[in-house]
Amino acid sequence: MGKKKYSKKRTLKGKKISVLLTTLLVGVAFLLGTWVERDYLSFSLIENYIKEVQLYIESIEIPSNDKSKDIKGNLSEIHFFDVGQGGSTLLQAYDGTNILIDTGRYDSDETEIINYLNDEIGVGGSIDLLIFTHNDADHIGNGDAVLEYFQVDEVWMNGVDHTSQTYSQVLDSIIDADVVYKEPLAGEAFDLGAFSIEVLNPIEDMENKSQNDASIATRISIGDSSIIQTGDVSGQIEERILKDYIGSLQSDIMVLGHHGSRTSTSKEWLQDVNPKVTVYQAGMGNVYEHPHKEVLNKVVDQSIEVYGTDKNGSIQINIKQDNQLEVFLEEEK
Repeated sequence: MGKKKYSKKRTLKGKKISVLLTTLLVGVAFLLGTWVERDYLSFSLIENYIKEVQLYIESIEIPSNDKSKDIKGNLSEIHFFDVGQGGSTLLQAYDGTNILIDTGRYDSDETEIINYLNDEIGVGGSIDLLIFTHNDADHIGNGDAVLEYFQVDEVWMNGVDHTSQTYSQVLDSIIDADVVYKEPLAGEAFDLGAFSIEVLNPIEDMENKSQNDASIATRISIGDSSIIQTGDVSGQIEERILKDYIGSLQSDIMVLGHHGSRTSTSKEWLQDVNPKVTVYQAGMGNVYEHPHKEVLNKVVDQSIEVYGTDKNGSIQINIKQDNQLEVFLEEEK
């Protein structure tokens, strides 16, 4: 797949357009008022005109350019956005359901994630569920912008507070957006449109409530296919999940834990999940040297395909009607 050309246009939500129309109405009323002083029009005529304009504004349907229901006959499209040394993944179902997992880095231009989403869900489109796996700034970065620009129905967080300004801004935006808010726990399961979501982590009353190990880990299924992602959990948490969900973790697509760090993706984890394709999100030349070579070697030794945003740019995986996978790469770096 050739490199995409991302639009630089920022969006206006419907309520903002309504404000513009209302402002226009006030301006018209002002002009009419000056005409009344000249005895050209009566006040009652102006009042009736204003009411008619108000009714017209209320009847306008703001187009969202929503493209989410047109995914070319696939069961699902999964987009791993190239957000540098951070994470952001969009899952789209054939019925128009959109799940966004994380929103990239705090220090990136907010138009980057907005433009990615504009391309996939349409300007002013809707996100049914926004999952912040954990509250580190490379996963919730520009989450406030996403909540402002798009219609987000529900937000999940891990419930572990953070001291960063990025975290505070996201919390403020969640309150302003008036969304449904949840802190899901391992063992819970949800149906959302065509998707079925199993929560694998965190557990209640975790002894170690570090952001990484408290990451919201999920196995999301559609049809007979599934994707498993664990945020930044360590091998210790993977071991616990393996014990709790023995024999039921197999997934077609697996996101390498913690951007491909050696602290995650144990050999046992990789063998039990047994994916067809693995993906990691990391920035080219990042200071952590993610992904670590020993992790990639484990994947290659098991003859599993592996793709990364540092090498391939944004990655799209389509789940076909027959549950076969189709991989598209933005570019080779």
